[in-house]
Amino acid sequence: MKFQFNTILILLATLLTMASCGESENPADLVSPKISAISASTSIQPAAGQLFPPTLTAAPVMLKVNDPSGVNEILLDIHGGFDGHSHGRLNTNFERLSVRKIFSATASDPKLKIEAGATEVVLDHFKVSWAGANSSVSGNVIAGPYHITISATDALGNQTSFANASNYHTTFYIQRPYAPVIDLEMSSGNSLSAKKGLSLSLNGKIAKGDDPLSSDLAFVWVRLATQDNLDEKDGEGEVLISQQMWGKSNWRSLTGKSFSNTLELDLQTSLVQNPIQIPSSAPNDLVLIIWAEDIVGNVSRMVYPVKVL
Repeated sequence: MKFQFNTILILLATLLTMASCGESENPADLVSPKISAISASTSIQPAAGQLFPPTLTAAPVMLKVNDPSGVNEILLDIHGGFDGHSHGRLNTNFERLSVRKIFSATASDPKLKIEAGATEVVLDHFKVSWAGANSSVSGNVIAGPYHITISATDALGNQTSFANASNYHTTFYIQRPYAPVIDLEMSSGNSLSAKKGLSLSLNGKIAKGDDPLSSDLAFVWVRLATQDNLDEKDGEGEVLISQQMWGKSNWRSLTGKSFSNTLELDLQTSLVQNPIQIPSSAPNDLVLIIWAEDIVGNVSRMVYPVKVL
């Protein structure tokens, strides 16, 4: 009996040693894929806050995904970011861009196919279109902000997530010729200037465009902040300094003063009556964010650096 007991102990010790060595030599891969720019001198496309002007009708998707176990799938998701994350709908003849594509080795679409077992996948050929033969919308795209999320899984099932910020998530903006026109005169170069303790003076206008699909102004939101958080409700970093609003938003629970003219808002006159004040303690570098909506929901948005003296 003593011999058998000792034998069992030896066998158990041997098994534990082998298991320990196996785990040490081949540790389990619990790390999710890494999503990054194609090179150190570039950024993931679409980039954070990127504006696509009316002359462009497509956004390139450019990035790379690395994983030592092999990249299994890459998910691309684009949807409207007009109202934060509540995703409300507006019943109009316009349509929000909505895209969901999965890149994998088994994809039937050649544009979505990636190499099986590849430890690095570079996406530099795919575009998301909102007009033309390859458009992802059947009609006219609503101009404004769109959220893009890139996520990925590896061959072992490890997945990127929002929890550890391994997903790529940001907002970009589509400009269209029928959206409101924001025309602002710069103080010097590409920036505005202001003085501490005084109100901000702007020379410019926000107006209905002259495109056949243009419509009257519904809402204008002018805000001065420490930085731009891309209109995210849960965004960090932006500290509001001062703001003014006119009209009622289609997308958010925001209402301002009544328009005297829904075809055009003269900023110089309007801000004299409703000033944006620069505190004496304001930092030297601020941003002015102008958000303008028309009555069918198109959004134009511009951001201007403000030098405070």
